[in-house]
Amino acid sequence: MIENRMVGGECPYFACMPAKAMLHSAEIRHNASQFQQFGHASKEPIFDSEIQGYAAAVAIRHRVAEHLDDTETAERFLQSGAKLIRGKGTIQKNGIVEVNDQQFAYEDLVLATGTEFNIPPIKGLDDINYWTSDDFYTSQDLPKSLIIIGGGPVGLEIAQIAHRFGSEVHILEVASNIMPTEDREIALELQDLLISEGINIHTNIQIANIFEEDHVEVKLQSGKSVIGEKLLIATGKRNNLNNININNLNLSLDPYKPLPVDKYLKVNGTENVWAGGDITGIAPYTHTANYHGRIITSNLLGQKIEADHSAVPRGLYTDPEVASVGISEEKAKELKLNYAAASHPFGDTARGFATRKGTGRLKLIADLDNNKLIGASVVGPNAGEIIGEAVLAMQANISVTEFAKAIHPFPTYTEAYEPPLRELATKIK
Repeated sequence: MIENRMVGGECPYFACMPAKAMLHSAEIRHNASQFQQFGHASKEPIFDSEIQGYAAAVAIRHRVAEHLDDTETAERFLQSGAKLIRGKGTIQKNGIVEVNDQQFAYEDLVLATGTEFNIPPIKGLDDINYWTSDDFYTSQDLPKSLIIIGGGPVGLEIAQIAHRFGSEVHILEVASNIMPTEDREIALELQDLLISEGINIHTNIQIANIFEEDHVEVKLQSGKSVIGEKLLIATGKRNNLNNININNLNLSLDPYKPLPVDKYLKVNGTENVWAGGDITGIAPYTHTANYHGRIITSNLLGQKIEADHSAVPRGLYTDPEVASVGISEEKAKELKLNYAAASHPFGDTARGFATRKGTGRLKLIADLDNNKLIGASVVGPNAGEIIGEAVLAMQANISVTEFAKAIHPFPTYTEAYEPPLRELATKIK
């Protein structure tokens, strides 16, 4: 294996794991501020300063991210019997890769190089000392005010962390709502909750230019300006296959677009080159990359296993969480499907009433012609766990009418599945 950065990829060190550690610390601090309200104490607790609290959270984050040291991970990998070569690998021609001025022949090549930050071409941005998520999750510092360009999962998680430790946060999103690729009803519910918490969200914006002197000023085309101490870019990622000389495989590819693969995860137009993870552009999540690794390994060992991406879950780990699988209601309309949607608020479940954590809802979308669930979205407590039931139903191709017969334990948030499932079942012909 050739690795130019950290063994294990970005998730353990710069993304998923440090993010979840910081989100958990921020959630505990936020919940503690409501101890009296929720009956945990007779008086509101006294906190240390936000600076001290953030420093404590950073210390935990650093431990979770293994102190940005992949030595133990690399040792476990080597114990499997594989060889690790640290350096930048490039394709010289089909059958030959080069790293550290050494060439290696291969029978099969697996590409799992991930993606790079997609920095938008905004006037003045090149002159700004901006952050990406890598910088946020490795810095010891929290700015007093933070402007985030991008209202997707990465930007929203950072926004809530920063806000809950005392930073004034502004999110700038070009679309009409945050998380524009998700179900609009669910996205708007989260947006309202974040705004009520004190996070400033600006939608339908166009940026004219950006300046930085003693602070950052983002000037909008509307004439308004947003001012903050620090700017963070969270506008997604893209491929850069020029880094590995992909076209030395004699393929006509756009190096900045996803690498096309067939159902076995073999790169189109090749016989012995495979690709997995974010580089394919297919559901760019760690769990997808893990799945791709299993599929490619099986096929390298002589099996003929097809990748199935029909029920890959998506997750956002703000408080409350958002999770989804399949398509949104907007997509169902766009595809002109004969569908029905039904939802149920967690506040109407016994668990939500008892815990007073009943914000959010579960929404299901069914194809009425095929009697199948084609989409599910959750905004609420433990959404990442709750969505698993819908994932299983879709993966196993369970009919809506059969799914509606399921009995859920009382009192749990999963009881929210029952009313919409029964409603959808009555609409199946």
